Amino acid sequence: MSVVVLGSINLDLVARIDQVPKAGETRLARSMLLVPGGKGANQALAARRMGATTILLGMIGEDAFAMQALKFLRQDGVDLSHLEVSKTKATGLAFITVEDGGQNAITVIPGANAEVGSDALADLQQVLGPNDLLVVQCEIPLEVVERAMLMAKKVGARILWDPAPADRGFPQSLFKADLVMPNQGEAEIVTGVEVSDVRSAKVAARHLRSRGAQVGIVKLGADGVVWATSRGLFYEPGVEVEAIDAVGAGDTFAGALAARLDHGDGLGDAIRVANHAAALSTTKAGAQTSFPWLKEVVS
Repeated sequence: MSVVVLGSINLDLVARIDQVPKAGETRLARSMLLVPGGKGANQALAARRMGATTILLGMIGEDAFAMQALKFLRQDGVDLSHLEVSKTKATGLAFITVEDGGQNAITVIPGANAEVGSDALADLQQVLGPNDLLVVQCEIPLEVVERAMLMAKKVGARILWDPAPADRGFPQSLFKADLVMPNQGEAEIVTGVEVSDVRSAKVAARHLRSRGAQVGIVKLGADGVVWATSRGLFYEPGVEVEAIDAVGAGDTFAGALAARLDHGDGLGDAIRVANHAAALSTTKAGAQTSFPWLKEVVS
């Protein structure tokens, strides 16, 4: 069994600042970190650190950024043998501004991620089996995500879809994933439900099921996570930590959830572990630099 992630690979430039500038305003940041990122790469690394055999499919540029973007993935044993290299586009970049208290604003330059296509799907057909989990997001072309889901359904693999960045116009077919897992803001965009608390999150989670998802999950950050299944509505409270940086917390949750489901955990147990892992990731700066290992989460 494996977690197979099809998604974006970026290099993140993370600036720490007291307050994100308004339009036309200039502010000085206190520091800057250069760290690997991209939702696909992040979720693959999170899954690997939580114990899963993990394969990452995607595209990088033929440039110096690529080596830095793949640093932790290589170091921690994610299978990168099926990555494609673009001859025309640079490795994806993300500019992230992190405020005191952990909130963030992100600008992404897709680069090579926008060229992920038929070659990646051909590789997916080679590596994805009926006992595997496919994890997809929305930082690569949506038509590729749709085709990947169809392939997964044909072979009997489970599908986890993270609808980020969110869009009101997502194709209906994407909602037919086994698990759909937006955060609070994304849930509002894709369901039209204003999510302000656990009660409204349950409404949004139920709406995700009505769109076709087997499990609708709404991540509420420090307030925990809500999910809806055919058996009803459930809630796991947040884990109290001293958060300094929320960058990558949602990706930690997604990767950890995939890893624990792949391991054979029941849904409730897998969500509980993923919720804990995501909380721990907020106690360190950066995305991949903050992802916990399984022993840190379940010890």
